[in-house]
Amino acid sequence: MKKLALMSDLHIDLNQFEQEEMACLLEVLKKEDITHLHLAGDISNHYFQDSLPFLSYLSNHLKLTYNLGNHDMLDLKEDQIEALDFKTYRLSPSTSLLAFHAWYDYSFSPDKTESEILAFKKRFWFDRRLQRPLTDPQLSQSICQTLDHTLTELQGQKIIVAMHFVPHSHFLLKSPKFIPFNAYLGSQAFHDIFLKHQVDQVIFGHNHHRIESQVIDTITYHSRPLGYIKEWQLSYDFMKNYSREFTLPQKNLNKAYTAIKDLDAFKAYKKEYLAQEFRSAMTILTIT
Repeated sequence: MKKLALMSDLHIDLNQFEQEEMACLLEVLKKEDITHLHLAGDISNHYFQDSLPFLSYLSNHLKLTYNLGNHDMLDLKEDQIEALDFKTYRLSPSTSLLAFHAWYDYSFSPDKTESEILAFKKRFWFDRRLQRPLTDPQLSQSICQTLDHTLTELQGQKIIVAMHFVPHSHFLLKSPKFIPFNAYLGSQAFHDIFLKHQVDQVIFGHNHHRIESQVIDTITYHSRPLGYIKEWQLSYDFMKNYSREFTLPQKNLNKAYTAIKDLDAFKAYKKEYLAQEFRSAMTILTIT
């Protein structure tokens, strides 16, 4: 019996992962008897500088696999991105893990024109910094074709999918402030392909919202991205519990986190609850 843990959106550079954080993560994995860790994208903004040393460190302790997110692609050329895409790992004689990056096609923002979505992307979205050869809808269509072909070749296997982007409209952002960003989250086309091929379970990230595992059309979806430290549950809890002691900006998460991040009390609180945060950002599957 093997135990597979899947995580996403570690953002180790922005979250300032040091030896303490890496040791804590390994300790959680060891405590849970994890034999295989898969990272479903957004490891860091700098693949060669930050991600590879981190991946090497972890791989010295357990089996490690990963796929890319949009942040991971910043320093990579298209052929390098493609070389890391669509990897299949046999977990047992009857079960395989299919890992692919995925992308988005704007279909989650049907009320906006493509030109409006592109204009917003060029002003606000991280991916304006990427140089990819096709339009976003073209990229997504090409990826869907490869996904369909790959799953056809895996027919007869129980399939667990790890991807970065959002595969179903159920998981879109609901806040009016963030609704414009739904255009860049993913595509419902992925779910349709999963359903066609009777995929068993899908793990994704990208939207920085942890959800309870749920079944949609026979497919079990899991998403527990770690996200930015300002979004972590321990940061929310600290701000809530210590709001009487510290005057924090209201309704502005960035300013509120900036106000607490250098406090000795917060550093101690983070140290105490970091393992719990890591554990809550893991999907753990038992493979038989």
